[in-house]
Amino acid sequence: MPLIEANGIVQEYEVSGPETGRPLVLIHELGGSMQSWDRCMPVLAQSDRRVLRYNWRGTGASEKIRGELAVDTLCEDLAALLKAAGFPQPTDIAGTALGGGIALAFAARYPMCVRRLAVSSPAIGGSDGLEAMLRGRADEVEISGMRPQVDRSLDRSYLEKYRTDAQAFTDYRNRWVANAPVSYASHNRMLAAMDETGNLSAIRCPTLVVGGEDDMLLTPAMMQPIADAISQGEYLRLPTGHFLPVNTPAVWSESVLPWLNQ
Repeated sequence: MPLIEANGIVQEYEVSGPETGRPLVLIHELGGSMQSWDRCMPVLAQSDRRVLRYNWRGTGASEKIRGELAVDTLCEDLAALLKAAGFPQPTDIAGTALGGGIALAFAARYPMCVRRLAVSSPAIGGSDGLEAMLRGRADEVEISGMRPQVDRSLDRSYLEKYRTDAQAFTDYRNRWVANAPVSYASHNRMLAAMDETGNLSAIRCPTLVVGGEDDMLLTPAMMQPIADAISQGEYLRLPTGHFLPVNTPAVWSESVLPWLNQ
């Protein structure tokens, strides 16, 4: 994957699809990587889409971090990446879990850069009740590494019923274990401190917020208020888990992509 310097760090990214295709940015989840979108890419390859996916700061081969991190910085990173890569704007953006939270934060801060926005189980902080778990997980991975956490985490976010492709799950789990513990800890502490609820009203583009029927972490009932707080927000409940494009790529392709294509 190409590496590019943007916003003072090296970022790993990939651009695919026809140069004249409609632009789409894909943002992965906490603990994931741009490969989380792999099983959605065949459908996107058949569509008229110019797709950018990337590994945000601290993930994949992108530059690692230490210490505190703010979602503002991740939004600045994305803005700089789009410019450095010459990616057309305004672009559609899709994100899942914390990637969905980053997408919402970006749309609030850079409204002229986004045409349509689709997020599934977006993690935006605030009163979701996960702060203690996130801080505890950050402390543990700094001491013991990723491996002791992996199965506890994926038992909540990648349910057994969605592990129908054994190789896809094994690959995902291996990438999760291979995360840099210090960067992953920073991501968790960032999310624990986040609260994007007050910024949702600044989002001006059509926005689809998806709740997963089997999401044990950010339930469908928690997603409806996010959609309601956005002036052009829509809410959709789908049969999926916490990581929509990872757990059920066909559901994403059949439900979310057509909405983005409007």
